[in-house]
Amino acid sequence: MSFKIVSTSTIAFHIDKEGFRKLSGVEFVDKPSATEDEIISTTGDADAVVCVLEPYTRRVINNLKSCRLITTAKTGYGNIDITAATEAGICVSRVPAASAEEVSDHAMALLLSCARKVLRLDKAVRTGEWHSVHGPEMGEMWYGIMPIRGQTLGLIGFGLIPRALVPKAKGFGLKILAHDPYVPTEAMNEMGVEAVELNRLLQESDFVSVHAALTSENRHMLGAEQFKRMKSTAHLINTARGALVDEEALYEALTKGEIAGAGLDVTEVEPTKLDNPLLKLDNVVFTAHSGHYSDISAQTYRQRPVEDVTRIMAGEWPRGLVNPEVKERYTVRWGKTG
Repeated sequence: MSFKIVSTSTIAFHIDKEGFRKLSGVEFVDKPSATEDEIISTTGDADAVVCVLEPYTRRVINNLKSCRLITTAKTGYGNIDITAATEAGICVSRVPAASAEEVSDHAMALLLSCARKVLRLDKAVRTGEWHSVHGPEMGEMWYGIMPIRGQTLGLIGFGLIPRALVPKAKGFGLKILAHDPYVPTEAMNEMGVEAVELNRLLQESDFVSVHAALTSENRHMLGAEQFKRMKSTAHLINTARGALVDEEALYEALTKGEIAGAGLDVTEVEPTKLDNPLLKLDNVVFTAHSGHYSDISAQTYRQRPVEDVTRIMAGEWPRGLVNPEVKERYTVRWGKTG
C-alpha cells in the first residue's frame, strides 16, 4: 500500500516536488488549493499533507481521514489550527530556525536604509534631482540622516533572530536594549544586552526592531499609545509579523511626526493592498516579506518537509514538530513511534 502525500501549496517554488516523488512507496499529488472546500476535496485520503499559506482550519482538519502529518514549508504556522490537529492525533511540523541569519541581516538592512534615507536619495537620483542633493535644497534632501554609532537599538523579542542581530548591531556601535518576558534576563546580559520593560525600550530607542511571535494576546501590541512613547526621531523596523503593529496608528504616527520612519518587511494583510496609505509615504521602506530568503535558506525550506514526511513514514517524530502534546493521541490512532 502506498503512502499518499498531497501538496496543496499555491506557491510552487516552496515545494520540493521531485524530492517527494523520489521517495519509495509514495504517491505524490500536487494540487494547489486555496479554499477550505478545495483542500477538503483534495486531501481526504492523504497520509500527509504539505502546505504553505492555505487555511488548515478545524473544518479542514476534521475532514482529514487518513492524515498523520501536516507539514508547512515555512517557519510560521498561523494558518494551521494546532489545537484541532492535536485533538485529531495529527502531527504538525514546520521549518524552524532556517533563516535566523537572513532575517537578522534584513532587519539590519532596513535599519540602515532608514538611517541613511536610502529610499529618498535613490528616488532623487532616478527622478533627475541629483542637483537637489548637492545644491541649495540639500538640507531638505538630507534632513534626518543620522550616524549609527552611539544610537540605541531596542529589540522586542529575544529569540534566535534578535540574538543573531546583536553582534551585527554591535559592529555598528549600537547600544542594545531588549524586552522579552519569556527570556531570562541572564540570557540577554550574557550577550551584553540590557533587559528592560517595554515602555523604557520605546522611550530610549532610536530604532525599535520587532521580533516577537504573533499570538492572540499581542496583536497590535504597537499602537497609538506606544508610538507616542517613542522619540520623534525614532524608526520602527518590523521583520516579524504585520499584525503586531496597528497600521492605522502607525500611519498617524508617521504623518504627525511622532516617529521619523519605518522599515517594514511584513504587513497586516499580505500581499498588501495598493490602497494601503502607508505605501504613499516616503519615510517608509517596504520589502515583500522577503527577509527570510537566501538561495541557501530556500533549499532548507524546500527540503525539510520531505525529511519530516520520511521520518513519519519510518515511525519517527518529525524534526520540526510543533505540537509534541499530540504524541499520546497519535500513538493511540497510529501506533507506537520513536
